[in-house]
Amino acid sequence: MIQKALIFIVLILVFFVWYLFEKKDSKYLLLSFVITCIPFQMAIPLYVPMYIRDEGTGSFTSKIFLTIPLIVSIYLLIIKKNQGVFQFYKNEKWIYWVLLLILISICNPYNYAVLATVAFAIVFLSYILFFKLIYNYLGPADIVKGVFSSFMFLCILQFTLAILYPLLGVSFVTTIFQAGGEQWATRIGTRAGAIGVFVTPANLGLFTTIASGFFFASYLGNYQKKISLIFLFVNVITIILTYSRTSYITLVFVLFLMFFIYKNAKKPLFSFRSVLFGIVPALLVVYWIVFLSPLSAIFLKTDADQMYEARLDHWVMGMEIFKMSPIIGVGINTHVEFVNHAINLYKVVHNEFLTTNPIHNTHLIILTETGVIGFLFWVIFLVTSVVKAKQNIAVNNNVVFSLAQIGLIITLVIYGFTDWAPLSQSIFPIFLLFTFFSKKYSLRFNF
Repeated sequence: MIQKALIFIVLILVFFVWYLFEKKDSKYLLLSFVITCIPFQMAIPLYVPMYIRDEGTGSFTSKIFLTIPLIVSIYLLIIKKNQGVFQFYKNEKWIYWVLLLILISICNPYNYAVLATVAFAIVFLSYILFFKLIYNYLGPADIVKGVFSSFMFLCILQFTLAILYPLLGVSFVTTIFQAGGEQWATRIGTRAGAIGVFVTPANLGLFTTIASGFFFASYLGNYQKKISLIFLFVNVITIILTYSRTSYITLVFVLFLMFFIYKNAKKPLFSFRSVLFGIVPALLVVYWIVFLSPLSAIFLKTDADQMYEARLDHWVMGMEIFKMSPIIGVGINTHVEFVNHAINLYKVVHNEFLTTNPIHNTHLIILTETGVIGFLFWVIFLVTSVVKAKQNIAVNNNVVFSLAQIGLIITLVIYGFTDWAPLSQSIFPIFLLFTFFSKKYSLRFNF
């Protein structure tokens, strides 16, 4: 707690100095500050519910927090007249879906950790309220600038930490920001990898891939092109130093597909041309990385077999959970707690890894925790988000956020098959950020 408080004070000092340099043109820094706090998981704990799994009941936190965006939202409500902030508009319908799933989860008889669902709901609503207030407080240009500035700061920090460890072997930097970082930076002794300000290389790889998609979107959208290209290159180095196999593969697909969709925004999304010029080149690059490049040993000669087997075991367990409550699932942010209660699962649970970690598959977590209803919403959301973003790019509207949203969706789809990091507290708010503003500035289209 003291360590987090010190980091928070340092961040405040950094942004205060930043504010002094900016002076008049500084409103965007409020957004930048909140975004910057996300990977550090800054929040004030109010209540810690007791469950079998003290470390977590699902992929998200089970603690009740007073969040940074909620504190800043209270400040904005005081200083500004925010009429209509508690109303929902047509471009915010997706929020209704999530609220409906939260309500179903709270009433779910299979939910063994209702307060963990409430903890998720508090974080979700805190960020949605903050984004709505920021939408009223800042113009589109300031919002893009706020996100861009925050990502620059975070990516410089992640790159610096990645150089220090593992490249220079300065291991103490892995313990500065997150408890247990040193252990996970070596993947419990199997191989070293950069973790930045996160707790695992997977989270750093995922964040940096999302940031790379944003900077590539900025480059293609003619926003700070030179700086965007520089930070894209910096992020590639950081991702390489995570030694995260999934991040390598995901980044290749993100960059290739974002570029192809941008260049063919007015053409059909699914066609022989899209496969030939969008997916095939990405597959060839992935093949080179896995089998021919200097990085191929990471895929073929390390702990890959054990990791694949562990994930398959997790997926089998996930399908067993789904069978027990296929329609409404077992409750948002509760599936790990459910495993420790469900005696019938013992036949497929044969090691501690399965009962102490979230399922390493984001899509399967959504299926097990929200059932067919939630998973159907998830698939509809993924498809419609890409389609609408592509339509906006075609008419040159909200290009940066639309392209960034496409990159984000591609990242979540691919990365989500092997990890739960997209639903972690240090990543999920970034997903909400791009989703909110890509849809908020979207033109209306008929499907």
